[in-house]
Amino acid sequence: MTGEIIEGTASESPVVIVAELGVATRDHGHGGVAILLTVAAVVAAAIGFLAAMTASSANSSWQSALRTEVKRSTAAMEDVHYLYQSELPVSVRIIQARLVQSELLAAAQSQSGPTRAALLLEASIQAHVVSDLSQTSGLGTNPKYAMPSGGLDLAKALADLRAEHPELLALDPDALQATGDRLSHKAQLTTVALLPTSGAAFLGVLAQPFRRRRTFLLRLGGLTLAVGALMTLVVQVLA
Repeated sequence: MTGEIIEGTASESPVVIVAELGVATRDHGHGGVAILLTVAAVVAAAIGFLAAMTASSANSSWQSALRTEVKRSTAAMEDVHYLYQSELPVSVRIIQARLVQSELLAAAQSQSGPTRAALLLEASIQAHVVSDLSQTSGLGTNPKYAMPSGGLDLAKALADLRAEHPELLALDPDALQATGDRLSHKAQLTTVALLPTSGAAFLGVLAQPFRRRRTFLLRLGGLTLAVGALMTLVVQVLA
């Protein structure tokens, strides 16, 4: 009886050992699947975070470009308004008064008596108009802006007016817009790296029921995951 028990136990020992090895192998395989899925989830979360942060930076750059464009346009419109609405009317009045004064003085040369006196008086009035208006506007009296035809070089006047605020001239919304476009493209490229990462997770799930090909699938999943991580690194460095 004792011999039978010993013999039965001895005959069952290889079966138990094989079963234990099978359990260990199976547990080890499931551990590999769990590790692959966990790492894939972490990498996917990191890639998603990077893509979201990059997209947020792109959006901020676009908003800054819009605000900068509004600020630059507003400054330009204020300069144009000041030149054409404030300076130009006074300057035109100065030019008109000069022309009238010149014509009156020329006409007085050929007259005498009360007519000459009246012409000279009117010419004196026009001279006072020029003198008074010149104190409020230098555009019409500055020879820098005088043109041979008798008009005013408003383009040069506007350029000088705008040059008084170099910080506004230095605003560059186009550069901010370009930065936003570049960051947006970078965010899109970053999200592409989620494809191999998702593929790695799929291979990990696929490896769980297929025990014979589990090692191959896990290695392929690890390689795919490494490709996704490498793609993310390359995009972050070069894009």
